[in-house]
Amino acid sequence: MHRFPKLTLLALGAGLFAAAAPISLHAADASAVAPSTGHVETIEPLAPHVWLIRQAEPFQPQPVGNVTVIEQADGLVLVDAGGSPGSGRRIADLVRSVSAKPVKAVIVTHWHGDHYLGLPAISAAWPDARIIAHERTAIHMTGAPMANYPQGAPDAEFDRAMQQQGEGAIAFLRRNLADESLSEAERAGFARTWNAFQTLRGDMGGAFVVPPTESFADRLVLDDPEAPVEILHLGRANTDGDAIVWLPRQRIVATGDVVVAPVPFGFGSHAGDWIETLARIRALDFAILVPGHGVAQRDHVYLDRLTDLLNAVRAQVAPLAAEGLELAAIRERIDLAEHKALFTAGDPWLGRWFDQYWARPLVEAAWREATGQEVVQGGG
Repeated sequence: MHRFPKLTLLALGAGLFAAAAPISLHAADASAVAPSTGHVETIEPLAPHVWLIRQAEPFQPQPVGNVTVIEQADGLVLVDAGGSPGSGRRIADLVRSVSAKPVKAVIVTHWHGDHYLGLPAISAAWPDARIIAHERTAIHMTGAPMANYPQGAPDAEFDRAMQQQGEGAIAFLRRNLADESLSEAERAGFARTWNAFQTLRGDMGGAFVVPPTESFADRLVLDDPEAPVEILHLGRANTDGDAIVWLPRQRIVATGDVVVAPVPFGFGSHAGDWIETLARIRALDFAILVPGHGVAQRDHVYLDRLTDLLNAVRAQVAPLAAEGLELAAIRERIDLAEHKALFTAGDPWLGRWFDQYWARPLVEAAWREATGQEVVQGGG
C-alpha cells in the first residue's frame, strides 16, 4: 500500500487535508460548482533573462511550486519543475512561449514532490537537461520519504492508488462545500479548490520520480556572461537539503519553500536553523525574492515577518517544553494571533491554512527541537 508524504500534488487526500479538523456534513450537491477552466500556471517577466511561472492567484491550498526560468547563452535553467506530469507539460509550453532555447538544467530546491514531479514531462521535452539537487535532497528523492513513488518510470498500481486518494479529497471538499457554518470567504475558497482539483487530479497520471543526475554540497555555479547562477546550501530550514538559487547580476534569489507566501509551510522543519538561513538570504541584498509558492517579493518585509514568526514560535514553545508539557498541551498554550493577523489580514480562508500548514507543524518542529528529538523528513 502506498503511503504518500506531505506536500505532494495529491496532498488534498493524502496528508495536508487529512490533518484538517472534522467538518459537519450537510445535504448539498457540489456538482453545482462550475467545472475547472484548466488555468493553473501563469508566467511573468521578472528581469532581463528571467521569468516566473507560478500558480494562479488567489491562494490555493493544493500546492504547485513556483518555477523560475533563467535564460543563459547556451540554454535555459529552471528552478524546480512543477508538481505533476500535467503541470510539467504546461510548464514546458510556457517555457517555449518565452524562449526557443533548450532547457539545459533543472535545479530541484528540495524533496517535496510539488516542486519536481513535473520532471517526466520536462525531461521528455529536453532529455539532455542536467537535474541538480543538494546531496540530501537527492537521497530523499530516491529513498525515504519518496521511495513509495515510482522511480524512473510510471507505475499503474501507483496511479490507481493516487486516484483512490483523490476520492478522499473529493469527499473532503464536498463536506466543506456543504458546510453552512463556514464563512463566505471559506466557502468561496473551497469552491475554487474544487474547480482546480478537477485539473490537478488528472495531472498526476503517469507520475514518477526522475532522479538527479548530479548533486552538490555547498555551492555550484552555472556560469554565464549575462545571467550567472549560483546554487547554494545556506543551511537547513524547511528541509535539510534546501537549495537557494542566487542570480548576482539580476539580484534575484529563489528560495524554494524556505519562503512561502501568503502563508508559510512548516512541515518537517528545522526551526532554529531556519532563522539563520533566512539571515543568510537577507545578506545577499536581493532586489527580488522568488518564494517556493506565491508572488515575487520586492522588499524584505515578508522575509522579516517570517523571521519574527519563527522567533515567536520558538520563544513560546521552549519554556513550555522545559516544564515537561507534551505537544498537545503546548499547542493549547501557544498564542500566534498577532502574527496570524499579519499574514492573513483577517481572511478566514487564509487563516484556516495558516493554522494547518504553519501553526500545527511548526509548533511540533519547535517542540522536537526543544526536547532534543530528531526531525525526520516526511515524518509526522
